[in-house]
Amino acid sequence: MTAVLELHGVDVERDGVRILAGVDWSISRGENWVLFGPNGSGKTTLLSLLTGYLWPTAGTVDVLSRRLGETDVFELRRLMAVVSDSLRGMINPDLTGFQVLVTGARGHLNLFGAPTDTESRQAAQTAEFTETSELLDKPFRIMSTGERQRILIGRALMIRPGFLILDEPCAGLDIAAREFVLRTAEHAAIQAGGPSVILTTHHVEEITPLFTHCLMLSRGRVFAQGRVAEVLRSGTLSELFGMDIHTSHRNGRWTASLL
Repeated sequence: MTAVLELHGVDVERDGVRILAGVDWSISRGENWVLFGPNGSGKTTLLSLLTGYLWPTAGTVDVLSRRLGETDVFELRRLMAVVSDSLRGMINPDLTGFQVLVTGARGHLNLFGAPTDTESRQAAQTAEFTETSELLDKPFRIMSTGERQRILIGRALMIRPGFLILDEPCAGLDIAAREFVLRTAEHAAIQAGGPSVILTTHHVEEITPLFTHCLMLSRGRVFAQGRVAEVLRSGTLSELFGMDIHTSHRNGRWTASLL
Protein backbone atom coordinates (compact mmCIF):
# COMPACT_ATOMS: atom_id res chain seq x y z
CA MET A 1 0.00 0.00 0.00
CA THR A 2 1.10 3.56 -0.67
CA ALA A 3 2.58 5.31 2.36
CA VAL A 4 1.12 8.71 3.17
CA LEU A 5 3.51 9.25 6.07
CA GLU A 6 6.95 7.85 6.93
CA LEU A 7 9.25 8.77 9.81
CA HIS A 8 12.62 7.08 10.21
CA GLY A 9 14.92 7.57 13.20
CA VAL A 10 13.44 10.94 14.09
CA ASP A 11 14.97 12.91 16.98
CA VAL A 12 13.95 16.38 18.09
CA GLU A 13 16.23 18.20 20.53
CA ARG A 14 15.68 21.71 21.84
CA ASP A 15 17.90 23.57 24.34
CA GLY A 16 19.74 20.36 25.14
CA VAL A 17 16.53 18.45 25.88
CA ARG A 18 15.57 15.49 23.70
CA ILE A 19 11.81 15.77 23.08
CA LEU A 20 11.54 12.92 20.57
CA ALA A 21 13.99 10.07 20.27
CA GLY A 22 14.31 7.42 17.57
CA VAL A 23 10.73 7.63 16.31
CA ASP A 24 9.87 5.27 13.45
CA TRP A 25 6.31 5.48 12.11
CA SER A 26 4.64 4.65 8.81
CA ILE A 27 1.03 5.17 7.73
CA SER A 28 -0.29 3.47 4.60
CA ARG A 29 -3.23 4.76 2.60
CA GLY A 30 -6.46 3.40 4.03
CA GLU A 31 -5.15 3.32 7.61
CA ASN A 32 -6.46 5.65 10.31
CA TRP A 33 -4.32 6.13 13.41
CA VAL A 34 -4.77 7.17 17.02
CA LEU A 35 -1.88 9.12 18.58
CA PHE A 36 -2.08 8.29 22.27
CA GLY A 37 -0.03 9.08 25.35
CA PRO A 38 0.17 11.00 28.62
CA ASN A 39 0.75 14.75 28.79
CA GLY A 40 4.36 15.52 27.92
CA SER A 41 4.82 12.35 25.88
CA GLY A 42 5.68 14.25 22.67
CA LYS A 43 2.36 14.22 20.79
CA THR A 44 2.30 17.98 20.13
CA THR A 45 5.93 17.96 18.96
CA LEU A 46 5.19 15.07 16.60
CA LEU A 47 2.22 16.92 15.07
CA SER A 48 4.40 20.03 14.62
CA LEU A 49 6.82 17.89 12.61
CA LEU A 50 4.09 16.50 10.38
CA THR A 51 2.76 19.96 9.57
CA GLY A 52 6.18 21.49 8.88
CA TYR A 53 6.30 23.86 11.85
CA LEU A 54 9.26 22.03 13.38
CA TRP A 55 12.31 20.33 11.92
CA PRO A 56 13.87 17.07 13.12
CA THR A 57 17.31 17.19 14.67
CA ALA A 58 17.99 13.79 13.11
CA GLY A 59 16.11 11.37 10.87
CA THR A 60 13.72 11.87 7.96
CA VAL A 61 10.05 12.85 7.68
CA ASP A 62 8.18 12.08 4.44
CA VAL A 63 4.62 13.37 4.12
CA LEU A 64 2.63 12.37 1.02
CA SER A 65 5.91 11.44 -0.75
CA ARG A 66 7.46 14.84 0.05
CA ARG A 67 10.48 15.02 2.33
CA LEU A 68 10.53 17.68 4.99
CA GLY A 69 13.43 20.01 4.25
CA GLU A 70 13.35 19.29 0.52
CA THR A 71 9.90 20.63 -0.33
CA ASP A 72 7.93 23.87 0.05
CA VAL A 73 6.16 23.58 3.42
CA PHE A 74 3.41 25.94 2.25
CA GLU A 75 2.65 23.61 -0.64
CA LEU A 76 2.81 20.65 1.73
CA ARG A 77 0.31 22.20 4.15
CA ARG A 78 -2.22 22.52 1.37
CA LEU A 79 -2.17 18.74 1.03
CA MET A 80 -3.13 18.11 4.65
CA ALA A 81 -5.71 19.50 7.05
CA VAL A 82 -5.70 20.13 10.80
CA VAL A 83 -8.60 20.65 13.19
CA SER A 84 -7.41 22.00 16.53
CA ASP A 85 -8.51 24.17 19.41
CA SER A 86 -6.21 26.98 18.26
CA LEU A 87 -7.81 26.99 14.79
CA ARG A 88 -11.29 27.28 16.31
CA GLY A 89 -10.22 30.46 18.08
CA MET A 90 -8.94 32.08 14.86
CA ILE A 91 -12.10 31.76 12.76
CA ASN A 92 -14.08 34.98 12.21
CA PRO A 93 -17.08 34.43 14.52
CA ASP A 94 -19.44 36.41 12.26
CA LEU A 95 -19.12 33.93 9.40
CA THR A 96 -21.90 31.41 8.79
CA GLY A 97 -21.18 27.71 8.61
CA PHE A 98 -21.36 27.93 4.81
CA GLN A 99 -18.82 30.75 4.73
CA VAL A 100 -16.50 28.88 7.11
CA LEU A 101 -16.51 25.95 4.67
CA VAL A 102 -15.58 28.25 1.79
CA THR A 103 -12.62 29.66 3.73
CA GLY A 104 -11.24 26.12 3.82
CA ALA A 105 -11.23 25.92 0.03
CA ARG A 106 -9.35 29.22 -0.13
CA GLY A 107 -6.89 28.53 2.68
CA HIS A 108 -7.88 31.67 4.59
CA LEU A 109 -9.36 32.31 8.03
CA ASN A 110 -11.78 34.93 6.70
CA LEU A 111 -13.91 35.31 3.59
CA PHE A 112 -12.81 37.88 1.05
CA GLY A 113 -15.26 38.15 -1.82
CA ALA A 114 -18.40 36.22 -2.66
CA PRO A 115 -18.17 32.43 -3.11
CA THR A 116 -17.99 31.16 -6.68
CA ASP A 117 -20.53 28.70 -8.02
CA THR A 118 -17.92 25.93 -7.76
CA GLU A 119 -17.17 26.79 -4.12
CA SER A 120 -20.88 26.89 -3.31
CA ARG A 121 -21.47 23.45 -4.84
CA GLN A 122 -18.47 22.00 -3.06
CA ALA A 123 -19.55 23.45 0.29
CA ALA A 124 -23.04 22.01 -0.12
CA GLN A 125 -21.66 18.58 -1.02
CA THR A 126 -19.22 18.64 1.90
CA ALA A 127 -21.98 19.62 4.32
CA GLU A 128 -24.16 16.79 3.01
CA PHE A 129 -21.68 13.96 3.52
CA THR A 130 -20.48 15.33 6.88
CA GLU A 131 -24.10 15.80 8.01
CA THR A 132 -23.61 19.51 8.77
CA SER A 133 -26.17 20.96 6.34
CA GLU A 134 -28.21 22.28 9.27
CA LEU A 135 -25.25 24.48 10.25
CA LEU A 136 -24.77 26.24 6.91
CA ASP A 137 -26.85 29.30 7.80
CA LYS A 138 -25.86 29.43 11.45
CA PRO A 139 -23.28 32.06 12.56
CA PHE A 140 -20.10 30.52 13.93
CA ARG A 141 -20.32 32.67 17.06
CA ILE A 142 -23.59 31.09 18.24
CA MET A 143 -22.67 27.49 17.42
CA SER A 144 -21.96 25.17 20.30
CA THR A 145 -18.39 23.90 20.70
CA GLY A 146 -19.38 20.57 19.19
CA GLU A 147 -21.05 22.23 16.21
CA ARG A 148 -17.94 24.33 15.62
CA GLN A 149 -15.77 21.24 15.63
CA ARG A 150 -18.06 19.52 13.14
CA ILE A 151 -18.09 22.48 10.73
CA LEU A 152 -14.28 22.76 11.06
CA ILE A 153 -13.94 19.11 10.02
CA GLY A 154 -16.01 19.96 6.95
CA ARG A 155 -13.84 23.02 6.36
CA ALA A 156 -10.72 20.85 6.48
CA LEU A 157 -12.11 18.56 3.78
CA MET A 158 -12.67 21.39 1.30
CA ILE A 159 -9.07 21.08 0.07
CA ARG A 160 -9.40 17.30 -0.49
CA PRO A 161 -6.48 16.59 1.87
CA GLY A 162 -4.30 13.50 1.75
CA PHE A 163 -4.71 13.15 5.48
CA LEU A 164 -6.63 14.86 8.25
CA ILE A 165 -5.28 15.56 11.74
CA LEU A 166 -7.87 15.85 14.52
CA ASP A 167 -6.04 17.24 17.55
CA GLU A 168 -8.18 16.37 20.59
CA PRO A 169 -11.40 17.38 18.79
CA CYS A 170 -13.62 16.18 21.65
CA ALA A 171 -11.92 18.05 24.50
CA GLY A 172 -14.52 19.71 26.72
CA LEU A 173 -17.52 18.16 24.94
CA ASP A 174 -20.40 16.34 26.58
CA ILE A 175 -21.17 12.75 25.57
CA ALA A 176 -23.71 13.64 22.87
CA ALA A 177 -21.52 16.32 21.27
CA ARG A 178 -18.53 13.98 21.36
CA GLU A 179 -20.45 11.33 19.44
CA PHE A 180 -21.60 13.83 16.80
CA VAL A 181 -18.00 14.97 16.27
CA LEU A 182 -16.69 11.41 16.01
CA ARG A 183 -19.46 10.48 13.58
CA THR A 184 -18.60 13.50 11.41
CA ALA A 185 -14.99 12.29 11.30
CA GLU A 186 -16.16 8.83 10.25
CA HIS A 187 -18.28 10.23 7.42
CA ALA A 188 -15.27 12.23 6.24
CA ALA A 189 -12.97 9.22 6.12
CA ILE A 190 -15.27 6.69 4.46
CA GLN A 191 -15.96 8.81 1.38
CA ALA A 192 -14.34 7.59 -1.83
CA GLY A 193 -10.85 9.06 -1.90
CA GLY A 194 -11.26 10.26 1.69
CA PRO A 195 -8.19 11.14 3.76
CA SER A 196 -6.32 9.04 6.25
CA VAL A 197 -7.17 10.34 9.72
CA ILE A 198 -4.87 10.89 12.71
CA LEU A 199 -6.66 11.44 16.02
CA THR A 200 -4.87 12.62 19.15
CA THR A 201 -6.69 11.84 22.38
CA HIS A 202 -6.27 10.96 26.05
CA HIS A 203 -9.44 8.87 26.17
CA VAL A 204 -9.88 5.35 24.79
CA GLU A 205 -13.64 5.99 24.69
CA GLU A 206 -13.06 8.25 21.68
CA ILE A 207 -11.47 5.48 19.62
CA THR A 208 -14.20 4.37 17.21
CA PRO A 209 -14.07 1.45 14.74
CA LEU A 210 -12.83 3.95 12.13
CA PHE A 211 -9.36 3.77 13.66
CA THR A 212 -7.27 0.82 12.60
CA HIS A 213 -3.94 1.50 14.32
CA CYS A 214 -2.48 3.21 17.37
CA LEU A 215 0.87 4.88 18.08
CA MET A 216 1.54 5.18 21.79
CA LEU A 217 4.20 7.62 23.01
CA SER A 218 5.95 7.89 26.35
CA ARG A 219 8.65 10.43 27.18
CA GLY A 220 9.33 11.13 23.53
CA ARG A 221 9.75 7.52 22.49
CA VAL A 222 7.49 5.01 20.80
CA PHE A 223 6.06 2.94 23.62
CA ALA A 224 3.91 0.71 21.41
CA GLN A 225 2.42 0.74 17.93
CA GLY A 226 0.29 -1.54 15.80
CA ARG A 227 -3.32 -2.45 15.33
CA VAL A 228 -5.62 -0.92 17.90
CA ALA A 229 -6.64 -4.26 19.41
CA GLU A 230 -2.98 -5.21 19.87
CA VAL A 231 -1.96 -1.93 21.51
CA LEU A 232 -4.90 -1.08 23.79
CA ARG A 233 -4.34 -4.01 26.12
CA SER A 234 -4.77 -3.70 29.86
CA GLY A 235 -1.12 -4.56 30.52
CA THR A 236 0.19 -2.02 27.99
CA LEU A 237 -1.88 0.87 29.39
CA SER A 238 -1.04 -0.15 32.96
CA GLU A 239 2.67 0.02 32.17
CA LEU A 240 2.29 3.28 30.26
CA PHE A 241 0.53 5.13 33.10
CA GLY A 242 2.11 3.26 36.02
CA MET A 243 -1.16 2.07 37.52
CA ASP A 244 -3.51 -0.88 37.17
CA ILE A 245 -5.83 -0.20 34.21
CA HIS A 246 -8.35 -2.57 32.70
CA THR A 247 -9.48 -2.04 29.11
CA SER A 248 -12.49 -3.67 27.51
CA HIS A 249 -13.94 -3.70 24.01
CA ARG A 250 -17.66 -4.00 23.39
CA ASN A 251 -19.86 -3.15 20.41
CA GLY A 252 -16.88 -1.62 18.62
CA ARG A 253 -15.95 0.83 21.39
CA TRP A 254 -13.29 0.88 24.11
CA THR A 255 -13.47 1.67 27.81
CA ALA A 256 -10.78 1.91 30.47
CA SER A 257 -11.10 1.74 34.23
CA LEU A 258 -8.75 1.74 37.22
CA LEU A 259 -8.49 -1.44 39.24
